[in-house]
Amino acid sequence: MSQDKASASNIKSENARPKAQGPKKPKKITESYLHNSGLYYLERFSSSSANFRTVMMQKVKRSCMTHEEQNYDQCAAWVDALIEKFINVGLLDDGIYTRSKVNSLRRRGKSTRTIQAYLKSKGLDSSLIDQTLKDFDIEHYDTPAEAELEAALIFARKKRLGPFRRDKENDPQKELGRMARAGFSYDTSRCVLSTKTEDVELN
Repeated sequence: MSQDKASASNIKSENARPKAQGPKKPKKITESYLHNSGLYYLERFSSSSANFRTVMMQKVKRSCMTHEEQNYDQCAAWVDALIEKFINVGLLDDGIYTRSKVNSLRRRGKSTRTIQAYLKSKGLDSSLIDQTLKDFDIEHYDTPAEAELEAALIFARKKRLGPFRRDKENDPQKELGRMARAGFSYDTSRCVLSTKTEDVELN
């Protein structure tokens, strides 16, 4: 009898649990909604104008799939107008964004190739990326090659390769492969991996 009561109690408690809710229904697109949503996004993340457009258009597409009465082209026009507005007031600035990312990525030991690929994925122009990288490298180092070598040393330290390795029996070819996959050239990688521990200097 007590088992029946316990079983009935369990069934009742399970039925009382709130049912899992499905995905949140996208809101209808309005100019004010896009403006507020865009501000909220930029409060949390830095962004290029192209990446910002991608984020906003994803909201538009999801909303238009749910609210079929909406005019997609009109919503897209509102997004373009918002981007222009944010550029004019300085909330979106591709130059500042690129310099900030180059500075951050270089100091984290990222290669030129990796930085270029990352920034291109954010919709930035190749000429802007290359010029910003060049300006940063010359400003902080004597040459871009020296900047690349410094980044490679930082990468090697983080991954404990070459002069930073703990296991002295590490396979040099595997270490070269890791450096190559990180975007560093053969010459830069060999230079770093052959450096003696006592000779390492990081800025």
